[in-house]
Amino acid sequence: MALSRHHTAGSAPMNVLEIIERAEDFDFDPTRDLRSWLRAARMLLTEAALCEQDGNLQMAYLYLYRHAELVVGKLPLHPQIKDPKFKADFASARKVVAKNLMKLEQWKPRITLEHQRYIKAVERRNAERQRVRDERRDDEHERISSGDLHRLSLVGDEEAYQDLRETLNAADHRQLAVDLARQELRRRDVNRQSTRQAGISPHMVASRRQGMVLATPDDEEQIGSRGQAGGSRYDERLPRRDDRRPTEPQRDFPYDTPVSQSYQYPSVPHKEQRMSWDGGPAQASSAAPPLPAKDSVRDQPPPRPAKTARPDLAAAVTQKSAAQVTFKPNAFTEGGVPLRTVFLPPTLRMTFLNLAHSNTLRNLETCGILCGTLISNALFISHLIIPGQTSTSDTCDTTEEGDNALFDYCDSNDLLVCGWIHTHPSQSCFLSSRDLHTSSGYQIMLPEAIAIVCAPRSNPDWGIFRLTDPPGLPAVLGCHQRGLFHPHEESNLYTDALRPGHVVEGPGLKFETVDMRKP
Repeated sequence: MALSRHHTAGSAPMNVLEIIERAEDFDFDPTRDLRSWLRAARMLLTEAALCEQDGNLQMAYLYLYRHAELVVGKLPLHPQIKDPKFKADFASARKVVAKNLMKLEQWKPRITLEHQRYIKAVERRNAERQRVRDERRDDEHERISSGDLHRLSLVGDEEAYQDLRETLNAADHRQLAVDLARQELRRRDVNRQSTRQAGISPHMVASRRQGMVLATPDDEEQIGSRGQAGGSRYDERLPRRDDRRPTEPQRDFPYDTPVSQSYQYPSVPHKEQRMSWDGGPAQASSAAPPLPAKDSVRDQPPPRPAKTARPDLAAAVTQKSAAQVTFKPNAFTEGGVPLRTVFLPPTLRMTFLNLAHSNTLRNLETCGILCGTLISNALFISHLIIPGQTSTSDTCDTTEEGDNALFDYCDSNDLLVCGWIHTHPSQSCFLSSRDLHTSSGYQIMLPEAIAIVCAPRSNPDWGIFRLTDPPGLPAVLGCHQRGLFHPHEESNLYTDALRPGHVVEGPGLKFETVDMRKP
Protein backbone atom coordinates (compact mmCIF):
# COMPACT_ATOMS: atom_id res chain seq x y z
CA MET A 1 0.00 0.00 0.00
CA ALA A 2 1.25 3.49 -0.85
CA LEU A 3 2.64 5.60 1.96
CA SER A 4 -0.15 8.17 1.72
CA ARG A 5 -2.99 5.72 1.12
CA HIS A 6 -6.21 6.59 2.91
CA HIS A 7 -9.57 5.01 3.55
CA THR A 8 -12.80 6.02 1.88
CA ALA A 9 -14.20 9.35 2.99
CA GLY A 10 -17.47 9.11 4.87
CA SER A 11 -16.79 5.56 6.04
CA ALA A 12 -17.51 4.44 9.57
CA PRO A 13 -15.37 6.03 12.30
CA MET A 14 -12.53 3.76 13.37
CA ASN A 15 -11.24 3.08 16.85
CA VAL A 16 -7.60 3.70 17.71
CA LEU A 17 -6.48 0.12 17.13
CA GLU A 18 -8.08 0.07 13.68
CA ILE A 19 -6.35 3.33 12.77
CA ILE A 20 -3.01 1.92 13.94
CA GLU A 21 -3.52 -1.21 11.86
CA ARG A 22 -4.08 0.88 8.73
CA ALA A 23 -1.22 3.23 9.58
CA GLU A 24 1.23 0.34 9.72
CA ASP A 25 0.05 -1.02 6.37
CA PHE A 26 2.33 0.62 3.80
CA ASP A 27 5.06 -0.50 1.43
CA PHE A 28 8.65 0.35 2.26
CA ASP A 29 11.40 -0.26 -0.31
CA PRO A 30 14.89 0.12 1.19
CA THR A 31 16.42 0.27 -2.30
CA ARG A 32 14.86 3.68 -2.93
CA ASP A 33 17.02 6.68 -2.15
CA LEU A 34 16.83 7.72 1.51
CA ARG A 35 16.30 11.32 0.47
CA SER A 36 12.99 10.41 -1.16
CA TRP A 37 11.82 8.65 2.03
CA LEU A 38 12.73 11.65 4.18
CA ARG A 39 10.72 13.87 1.85
CA ALA A 40 7.83 11.42 1.99
CA ALA A 41 7.94 11.68 5.78
CA ARG A 42 7.63 15.46 5.51
CA MET A 43 4.64 15.04 3.20
CA LEU A 44 2.95 12.87 5.84
CA LEU A 45 3.27 15.71 8.34
CA THR A 46 1.73 18.14 5.87
CA GLU A 47 -1.19 15.78 5.21
CA ALA A 48 -1.70 15.36 8.94
CA ALA A 49 -1.77 19.13 9.43
CA LEU A 50 -4.31 19.56 6.62
CA CYS A 51 -6.51 16.78 8.00
CA GLU A 52 -6.39 18.41 11.42
CA GLN A 53 -7.47 21.74 9.90
CA ASP A 54 -10.24 19.88 8.07
CA GLY A 55 -11.52 18.42 11.35
CA ASN A 56 -10.63 14.84 10.36
CA LEU A 57 -8.77 13.76 13.48
CA GLN A 58 -8.74 10.05 12.72
CA MET A 59 -6.88 10.62 9.42
CA ALA A 60 -4.55 13.12 11.10
CA TYR A 61 -3.85 10.45 13.72
CA LEU A 62 -3.22 7.88 10.96
CA TYR A 63 -0.69 10.08 9.15
CA LEU A 64 1.18 11.08 12.33
CA TYR A 65 1.36 7.46 13.46
CA ARG A 66 2.55 6.37 10.01
CA HIS A 67 5.19 9.09 10.13
CA ALA A 68 6.41 7.73 13.47
CA GLU A 69 6.38 4.16 12.14
CA LEU A 70 8.36 5.19 9.06
CA VAL A 71 10.95 7.25 10.92
CA VAL A 72 11.38 5.00 13.97
CA GLY A 73 10.63 1.56 12.54
CA LYS A 74 11.72 1.64 8.88
CA LEU A 75 14.34 4.28 8.17
CA PRO A 76 16.92 2.92 10.66
CA LEU A 77 17.03 -0.20 8.45
CA HIS A 78 17.84 1.78 5.29
CA PRO A 79 21.36 1.10 3.91
CA GLN A 80 22.05 4.85 3.54
CA ILE A 81 21.12 5.72 7.11
CA LYS A 82 24.80 6.01 8.16
CA ASP A 83 25.60 8.47 5.38
CA PRO A 84 26.63 11.76 7.09
CA LYS A 85 24.70 13.89 4.61
CA PHE A 86 21.41 12.49 5.94
CA LYS A 87 22.33 12.75 9.62
CA ALA A 88 20.77 16.17 10.31
CA ASP A 89 17.51 15.44 8.46
CA PHE A 90 17.09 12.08 10.16
CA ALA A 91 17.76 13.58 13.59
CA SER A 92 15.14 16.28 12.93
CA ALA A 93 12.61 13.67 11.83
CA ARG A 94 13.13 11.72 15.06
CA LYS A 95 12.71 14.85 17.16
CA VAL A 96 9.32 15.59 15.64
CA VAL A 97 8.18 12.06 16.46
CA ALA A 98 8.64 12.76 20.16
CA LYS A 99 6.53 15.91 19.90
CA ASN A 100 3.80 14.19 17.90
CA LEU A 101 3.50 11.31 20.35
CA MET A 102 2.08 13.74 22.90
CA LYS A 103 -0.43 14.97 20.33
CA LEU A 104 -1.46 11.39 19.53
CA GLU A 105 -2.14 10.75 23.20
CA GLN A 106 -4.28 13.90 23.39
CA TRP A 107 -6.32 12.83 20.36
CA LYS A 108 -7.01 9.26 21.50
CA PRO A 109 -9.92 10.11 23.87
CA ARG A 110 -11.61 12.23 21.19
CA ILE A 111 -11.28 9.50 18.56
CA THR A 112 -12.56 6.92 21.04
CA LEU A 113 -15.55 9.10 21.92
CA GLU A 114 -16.40 9.57 18.24
CA HIS A 115 -16.23 5.82 17.66
CA GLN A 116 -18.46 5.17 20.68
CA ARG A 117 -21.03 7.61 19.32
CA TYR A 118 -21.01 5.68 16.07
CA ILE A 119 -21.47 2.33 17.86
CA LYS A 120 -24.43 3.72 19.80
CA ALA A 121 -25.98 5.07 16.60
CA VAL A 122 -25.70 1.64 14.99
CA GLU A 123 -27.28 0.04 18.06
CA ARG A 124 -30.18 2.50 17.91
CA ARG A 125 -30.62 1.74 14.22
CA ASN A 126 -30.70 -2.00 14.89
CA ALA A 127 -33.14 -1.58 17.78
CA GLU A 128 -35.48 0.50 15.61
CA ARG A 129 -35.28 -2.07 12.82
CA GLN A 130 -36.15 -4.85 15.26
CA ARG A 131 -39.02 -2.83 16.71
CA VAL A 132 -40.57 -2.41 13.27
CA ARG A 133 -40.27 -6.13 12.59
CA ASP A 134 -41.87 -6.99 15.94
CA GLU A 135 -44.76 -4.60 15.46
CA ARG A 136 -45.42 -5.92 12.01
CA ARG A 137 -45.41 -9.51 13.21
CA ASP A 138 -47.34 -9.13 16.48
CA ASP A 139 -49.94 -6.53 15.63
CA GLU A 140 -51.77 -7.23 12.40
CA HIS A 141 -54.23 -4.41 12.99
CA GLU A 142 -51.55 -1.79 13.11
CA ARG A 143 -50.04 -2.20 9.68
CA ILE A 144 -46.48 -1.17 9.18
CA SER A 145 -45.84 -0.30 5.57
CA SER A 146 -43.35 -2.47 3.76
CA GLY A 147 -41.72 0.72 2.56
CA ASP A 148 -40.71 1.64 6.11
CA LEU A 149 -39.19 -1.78 6.68
CA HIS A 150 -37.41 -1.65 3.34
CA ARG A 151 -36.06 1.79 4.13
CA LEU A 152 -34.64 0.62 7.45
CA SER A 153 -33.06 -2.42 5.83
CA LEU A 154 -31.22 -0.19 3.37
CA VAL A 155 -29.68 2.02 6.03
CA GLY A 156 -26.04 1.06 6.37
CA ASP A 157 -23.82 1.47 9.37
CA GLU A 158 -22.33 4.65 7.94
CA GLU A 159 -25.79 6.17 7.38
CA ALA A 160 -26.90 5.19 10.87
CA TYR A 161 -24.18 7.48 12.18
CA GLN A 162 -25.48 10.96 11.50
CA ASP A 163 -22.46 12.85 10.20
CA LEU A 164 -22.80 16.60 10.11
CA ARG A 165 -21.21 16.79 6.66
CA GLU A 166 -23.00 16.74 3.35
CA THR A 167 -21.47 14.06 1.10
CA LEU A 168 -21.35 15.07 -2.56
CA ASN A 169 -19.96 13.81 -5.83
CA ALA A 170 -17.14 16.12 -6.80
CA ALA A 171 -17.60 15.69 -10.56
CA ASP A 172 -21.27 16.69 -10.29
CA HIS A 173 -20.58 19.78 -8.16
CA ARG A 174 -17.50 21.34 -9.74
CA GLN A 175 -18.52 24.96 -9.31
CA LEU A 176 -19.60 24.35 -5.74
CA ALA A 177 -16.25 22.71 -4.98
CA VAL A 178 -14.36 25.67 -6.44
CA ASP A 179 -16.47 28.14 -4.43
CA LEU A 180 -15.89 26.22 -1.20
CA ALA A 181 -12.16 25.94 -1.95
CA ARG A 182 -11.93 29.68 -2.59
CA GLN A 183 -13.70 30.35 0.71
CA GLU A 184 -11.48 27.94 2.66
CA LEU A 185 -8.24 29.21 1.09
CA ARG A 186 -9.25 32.77 1.98
CA ARG A 187 -9.81 31.67 5.58
CA ARG A 188 -6.40 29.99 5.70
CA ASP A 189 -4.72 33.08 4.27
CA VAL A 190 -6.23 35.18 7.04
CA ASN A 191 -4.91 32.75 9.64
CA ARG A 192 -1.50 32.77 8.00
CA GLN A 193 -1.39 36.55 8.00
CA SER A 194 -2.34 36.56 11.68
CA THR A 195 0.55 34.22 12.35
CA ARG A 196 2.93 36.52 10.50
CA GLN A 197 1.64 39.55 12.43
CA ALA A 198 2.38 37.66 15.63
CA GLY A 199 6.01 37.54 14.55
CA ILE A 200 6.04 33.86 13.49
CA SER A 201 7.28 33.34 9.95
CA PRO A 202 5.97 30.52 7.70
CA HIS A 203 9.44 29.02 7.75
CA MET A 204 9.35 28.93 11.55
CA VAL A 205 5.94 27.21 11.48
CA ALA A 206 7.25 24.59 9.06
CA SER A 207 10.42 24.14 11.10
CA ARG A 208 8.41 23.50 14.26
CA ARG A 209 6.27 20.93 12.45
CA GLN A 210 9.35 19.20 11.04
CA GLY A 211 11.07 19.24 14.43
CA MET A 212 13.97 21.32 13.14
CA VAL A 213 15.22 22.58 16.48
CA LEU A 214 18.80 23.27 17.36
CA ALA A 215 20.51 20.23 18.76
CA THR A 216 23.95 19.82 20.22
CA PRO A 217 26.39 17.42 18.56
CA ASP A 218 26.10 15.17 21.62
CA ASP A 219 22.33 14.95 21.17
CA GLU A 220 22.66 14.05 17.51
CA GLU A 221 25.30 11.47 18.32
CA GLN A 222 23.01 9.85 20.89
CA ILE A 223 20.10 9.80 18.45
CA GLY A 224 22.28 8.31 15.72
CA SER A 225 23.62 5.59 18.00
CA ARG A 226 20.12 4.59 19.09
CA GLY A 227 18.96 4.43 15.48
CA GLN A 228 21.94 2.33 14.45
CA ALA A 229 21.27 -0.08 17.27
CA GLY A 230 17.87 -0.74 15.75
CA GLY A 231 16.01 0.42 18.85
CA SER A 232 14.31 3.63 19.86
CA ARG A 233 13.46 5.31 23.08
CA TYR A 234 10.04 5.99 21.51
CA ASP A 235 9.26 2.36 20.69
CA GLU A 236 7.62 1.63 24.03
CA ARG A 237 5.53 4.80 23.81
CA LEU A 238 4.02 3.98 20.42
CA PRO A 239 0.64 2.21 20.85
CA ARG A 240 0.54 -1.13 19.07
CA ARG A 241 -2.15 -3.33 17.59
CA ASP A 242 -1.58 -5.98 20.24
CA ASP A 243 -2.39 -3.47 22.98
CA ARG A 244 -5.98 -4.49 23.62
CA ARG A 245 -6.71 -2.08 26.44
CA PRO A 246 -9.39 0.29 25.17
CA THR A 247 -8.81 3.97 25.50
CA GLU A 248 -11.67 5.65 27.32
CA PRO A 249 -12.35 9.37 27.37
CA GLN A 250 -11.00 10.92 30.51
CA ARG A 251 -13.32 13.87 30.86
CA ASP A 252 -16.81 14.98 30.03
CA PHE A 253 -16.19 18.58 29.05
CA PRO A 254 -15.10 19.71 25.56
CA TYR A 255 -11.53 18.79 24.79
CA ASP A 256 -10.69 22.14 23.30
CA THR A 257 -11.38 23.82 26.64
CA PRO A 258 -8.20 24.47 28.63
CA VAL A 259 -8.17 23.14 32.17
CA SER A 260 -7.47 25.77 34.80
CA GLN A 261 -5.69 24.86 38.01
CA SER A 262 -7.50 27.53 40.06
CA TYR A 263 -11.20 28.06 40.53
CA GLN A 264 -12.59 31.01 38.57
CA TYR A 265 -15.18 32.88 40.64
CA PRO A 266 -18.09 34.40 38.74
CA SER A 267 -17.99 38.13 38.29
CA VAL A 268 -20.38 40.31 40.30
CA PRO A 269 -22.81 42.26 38.08
CA HIS A 270 -22.96 46.02 38.26
CA LYS A 271 -25.61 47.63 40.47
CA GLU A 272 -28.90 48.15 38.74
CA GLN A 273 -30.51 51.58 38.71
CA ARG A 274 -32.69 52.13 41.82
CA MET A 275 -36.37 51.91 41.25
CA SER A 276 -38.67 54.59 42.56
CA TRP A 277 -41.52 53.41 44.81
CA ASP A 278 -42.93 56.83 45.54
CA GLY A 279 -45.30 56.97 42.64
CA GLY A 280 -47.68 54.32 44.02
CA PRO A 281 -48.95 51.29 42.20
CA ALA A 282 -49.62 51.47 38.50
CA GLN A 283 -53.30 52.07 37.65
CA ALA A 284 -54.97 49.55 35.40
CA SER A 285 -56.90 50.96 32.47
CA SER A 286 -60.67 50.67 32.79
CA ALA A 287 -61.31 50.64 29.06
CA ALA A 288 -61.14 47.14 27.61
CA PRO A 289 -60.11 46.74 23.98
CA PRO A 290 -63.05 46.32 21.57
CA LEU A 291 -63.90 42.83 20.37
CA PRO A 292 -63.45 42.18 16.64
CA ALA A 293 -66.63 41.79 14.59
CA LYS A 294 -67.62 38.16 14.10
CA ASP A 295 -68.50 38.66 10.47
CA SER A 296 -65.10 40.09 9.62
CA VAL A 297 -63.33 37.15 11.21
CA ARG A 298 -65.56 34.55 9.56
CA ASP A 299 -65.75 36.11 6.10
CA GLN A 300 -62.09 37.04 5.64
CA PRO A 301 -59.77 34.07 5.97
CA PRO A 302 -56.09 34.83 6.29
CA PRO A 303 -54.25 35.00 2.97
CA ARG A 304 -52.27 31.98 1.86
CA PRO A 305 -48.50 32.36 2.04
CA ALA A 306 -46.85 32.78 -1.32
CA LYS A 307 -45.24 29.67 -2.75
CA THR A 308 -41.49 29.77 -2.79
CA ALA A 309 -39.25 27.66 -4.94
CA ARG A 310 -37.46 24.92 -3.07
CA PRO A 311 -33.75 25.69 -3.02
CA ASP A 312 -31.66 23.13 -4.79
CA LEU A 313 -28.87 21.19 -3.14
CA ALA A 314 -26.09 23.37 -4.49
CA ALA A 315 -27.70 26.57 -3.18
CA ALA A 316 -28.22 24.98 0.23
CA VAL A 317 -24.68 23.71 0.50
CA THR A 318 -23.25 27.04 -0.64
CA GLN A 319 -24.43 28.49 2.65
CA LYS A 320 -22.19 26.01 4.47
CA SER A 321 -18.46 26.07 4.97
CA ALA A 322 -15.94 23.57 3.65
CA ALA A 323 -15.96 21.92 7.08
CA GLN A 324 -19.60 20.88 6.52
CA VAL A 325 -19.11 19.26 3.09
CA THR A 326 -17.09 16.25 2.00
CA PHE A 327 -16.52 15.07 -1.55
CA LYS A 328 -16.58 11.33 -2.05
CA PRO A 329 -14.12 9.72 -4.48
CA ASN A 330 -15.51 9.01 -7.95
CA ALA A 331 -12.56 6.97 -9.28
CA PHE A 332 -10.62 3.93 -8.12
CA THR A 333 -7.31 2.25 -8.81
CA GLU A 334 -7.12 -1.02 -10.67
CA GLY A 335 -6.94 -2.68 -7.25
CA GLY A 336 -10.22 -1.06 -6.15
CA VAL A 337 -8.71 1.58 -3.84
CA PRO A 338 -10.55 4.94 -3.94
CA LEU A 339 -8.77 8.01 -5.29
CA ARG A 340 -9.63 11.45 -4.01
CA THR A 341 -10.71 13.92 -6.69
CA VAL A 342 -8.00 16.30 -7.96
CA PHE A 343 -9.29 19.69 -9.14
CA LEU A 344 -7.07 21.20 -11.83
CA PRO A 345 -7.21 24.87 -12.92
CA PRO A 346 -8.17 24.86 -16.63
CA THR A 347 -5.70 27.64 -17.50
CA LEU A 348 -2.69 26.07 -15.79
CA ARG A 349 -1.48 24.18 -18.87
CA MET A 350 -1.34 27.26 -21.10
CA THR A 351 0.41 29.25 -18.38
CA PHE A 352 3.05 26.53 -18.14
CA LEU A 353 3.50 26.40 -21.92
CA ASN A 354 4.13 30.16 -21.96
CA LEU A 355 6.80 29.76 -19.27
CA ALA A 356 8.38 26.90 -21.24
CA HIS A 357 8.19 28.63 -24.62
CA SER A 358 11.83 29.71 -24.84
CA ASN A 359 13.03 26.20 -24.00
CA THR A 360 10.58 24.65 -26.46
CA LEU A 361 11.96 26.79 -29.28
CA ARG A 362 15.43 25.42 -28.47
CA ASN A 363 14.12 21.83 -28.30
CA LEU A 364 14.68 21.61 -24.54
CA GLU A 365 12.28 20.04 -22.09
CA THR A 366 10.81 22.02 -19.19
CA CYS A 367 9.24 20.66 -16.02
CA GLY A 368 7.07 22.12 -13.30
CA ILE A 369 5.66 20.80 -10.03
CA LEU A 370 1.93 20.73 -9.26
CA CYS A 371 1.25 21.60 -5.64
CA GLY A 372 -2.03 21.93 -3.82
CA THR A 373 -3.98 21.40 -0.66
CA LEU A 374 -6.64 19.14 0.82
CA ILE A 375 -10.13 20.56 1.31
CA SER A 376 -13.20 18.48 2.15
CA ASN A 377 -11.50 15.24 1.06
CA ALA A 378 -10.60 16.65 -2.37
CA LEU A 379 -7.25 17.92 -3.65
CA PHE A 380 -7.10 21.39 -5.20
CA ILE A 381 -4.02 22.33 -7.23
CA SER A 382 -3.23 25.88 -6.18
CA HIS A 383 0.42 26.34 -7.16
CA LEU A 384 2.56 25.78 -10.25
CA ILE A 385 6.20 25.80 -9.18
CA ILE A 386 9.08 25.85 -11.69
CA PRO A 387 12.13 24.62 -9.74
CA GLY A 388 15.78 24.97 -10.68
CA GLN A 389 16.46 22.37 -13.38
CA THR A 390 18.72 21.09 -16.14
CA SER A 391 17.28 20.16 -19.53
CA THR A 392 18.05 18.33 -22.75
CA SER A 393 15.89 17.47 -25.74
CA ASP A 394 14.73 14.26 -24.01
CA THR A 395 15.16 14.84 -20.28
CA CYS A 396 14.49 17.37 -17.57
CA ASP A 397 15.82 17.00 -14.03
CA THR A 398 15.52 19.24 -11.01
CA THR A 399 18.80 20.18 -9.38
CA GLU A 400 19.55 19.31 -5.76
CA GLU A 401 19.36 22.99 -4.88
CA GLY A 402 16.06 23.26 -6.77
CA ASP A 403 14.66 20.23 -4.93
CA ASN A 404 15.57 21.66 -1.54
CA ALA A 405 14.01 25.05 -2.36
CA LEU A 406 10.89 23.35 -3.68
CA PHE A 407 10.22 21.26 -0.58
CA ASP A 408 11.11 24.11 1.76
CA TYR A 409 8.52 26.24 0.00
CA CYS A 410 5.93 23.48 0.22
CA ASP A 411 6.59 22.98 3.93
CA SER A 412 6.30 26.71 4.64
CA ASN A 413 2.97 26.98 2.80
CA ASP A 414 1.32 23.66 3.81
CA LEU A 415 1.40 22.39 0.22
CA LEU A 416 1.18 18.82 -1.01
CA VAL A 417 3.10 17.74 -4.10
CA CYS A 418 0.29 16.55 -6.38
CA GLY A 419 2.42 15.59 -9.37
CA TRP A 420 4.35 17.21 -12.18
CA ILE A 421 3.99 18.70 -15.66
CA HIS A 422 6.60 18.65 -18.43
CA THR A 423 7.01 19.23 -22.15
CA HIS A 424 7.96 16.92 -25.02
CA PRO A 425 9.20 19.53 -27.52
CA SER A 426 9.75 17.08 -30.38
CA GLN A 427 8.11 13.86 -29.19
CA SER A 428 4.56 12.58 -28.95
CA CYS A 429 2.35 12.64 -25.88
CA PHE A 430 3.29 9.64 -23.73
CA LEU A 431 5.21 8.65 -20.57
CA SER A 432 8.70 7.41 -21.30
CA SER A 433 10.41 4.86 -19.08
CA ARG A 434 12.23 7.72 -17.40
CA ASP A 435 8.93 9.57 -16.89
CA LEU A 436 7.45 6.43 -15.31
CA HIS A 437 10.19 6.34 -12.68
CA THR A 438 9.72 10.05 -11.96
CA SER A 439 5.96 9.63 -11.57
CA SER A 440 6.37 6.61 -9.29
CA GLY A 441 8.29 8.79 -6.83
CA TYR A 442 5.36 11.19 -6.61
CA GLN A 443 2.69 8.47 -6.44
CA ILE A 444 4.41 6.67 -3.58
CA MET A 445 4.06 9.92 -1.62
CA LEU A 446 0.54 10.73 -2.82
CA PRO A 447 -1.54 8.06 -4.63
CA GLU A 448 -3.49 10.74 -6.52
CA ALA A 449 -0.33 12.36 -7.96
CA ILE A 450 -0.54 12.93 -11.72
CA ALA A 451 1.78 13.53 -14.68
CA ILE A 452 0.78 16.08 -17.33
CA VAL A 453 2.59 15.82 -20.68
CA CYS A 454 2.52 18.74 -23.15
CA ALA A 455 3.59 17.84 -26.71
CA PRO A 456 3.03 20.99 -28.81
CA ARG A 457 4.01 19.32 -32.12
CA SER A 458 1.91 16.21 -31.63
CA ASN A 459 -1.75 15.25 -31.81
CA PRO A 460 -3.02 14.86 -29.15
CA ASP A 461 -0.87 17.64 -27.80
CA TRP A 462 -1.41 16.99 -24.09
CA GLY A 463 -2.53 14.34 -21.63
CA ILE A 464 -2.94 13.66 -17.90
CA PHE A 465 -1.72 10.27 -16.69
CA ARG A 466 -1.12 8.16 -13.60
CA LEU A 467 0.58 4.82 -13.10
CA THR A 468 -1.81 1.88 -12.82
CA ASP A 469 -1.87 0.21 -9.43
CA PRO A 470 -1.39 -2.63 -10.09
CA PRO A 471 0.51 -3.40 -12.28
CA GLY A 472 2.25 -0.13 -13.14
CA LEU A 473 3.30 1.33 -9.78
CA PRO A 474 4.69 -1.86 -8.19
CA ALA A 475 6.42 -2.84 -11.44
CA VAL A 476 8.20 0.50 -11.80
CA LEU A 477 9.11 0.66 -8.12
CA GLY A 478 10.64 -2.82 -8.44
CA CYS A 479 12.61 -1.93 -11.58
CA HIS A 480 16.33 -1.33 -10.97
CA GLN A 481 17.60 -1.01 -14.52
CA ARG A 482 20.30 1.59 -14.89
CA GLY A 483 19.77 2.73 -18.47
CA LEU A 484 18.51 6.22 -19.19
CA PHE A 485 15.71 4.78 -21.33
CA HIS A 486 14.86 1.11 -20.98
CA PRO A 487 11.87 -1.08 -21.79
CA HIS A 488 9.65 -2.67 -19.17
CA GLU A 489 8.32 -6.16 -19.61
CA GLU A 490 4.91 -5.34 -18.13
CA SER A 491 2.15 -3.73 -20.18
CA ASN A 492 -0.59 -1.34 -19.09
CA LEU A 493 1.83 0.64 -16.92
CA TYR A 494 -0.10 3.91 -17.00
CA THR A 495 -3.57 5.18 -17.82
CA ASP A 496 -5.54 8.36 -18.50
CA ALA A 497 -6.43 10.24 -15.31
CA LEU A 498 -8.84 12.75 -16.86
CA ARG A 499 -11.25 10.95 -19.21
CA PRO A 500 -12.29 9.01 -17.21
CA GLY A 501 -10.33 9.37 -14.02
CA HIS A 502 -9.98 11.19 -10.73
CA VAL A 503 -8.92 14.54 -12.25
CA VAL A 504 -11.59 17.20 -12.76
CA GLU A 505 -11.08 20.66 -14.24
CA GLY A 506 -12.43 23.24 -11.81
CA PRO A 507 -14.03 26.22 -13.55
CA GLY A 508 -12.56 29.47 -12.30
CA LEU A 509 -10.06 27.76 -10.00
CA LYS A 510 -7.16 30.16 -9.43
CA PHE A 511 -3.53 29.21 -8.91
CA GLU A 512 -0.22 30.88 -8.15
CA THR A 513 2.91 30.58 -10.29
CA VAL A 514 6.31 30.45 -8.58
CA ASP A 515 9.35 30.42 -10.88
CA MET A 516 12.42 29.42 -8.90
CA ARG A 517 14.80 29.23 -11.86
CA LYS A 518 17.77 31.53 -11.75
CA PRO A 519 17.90 34.07 -14.60
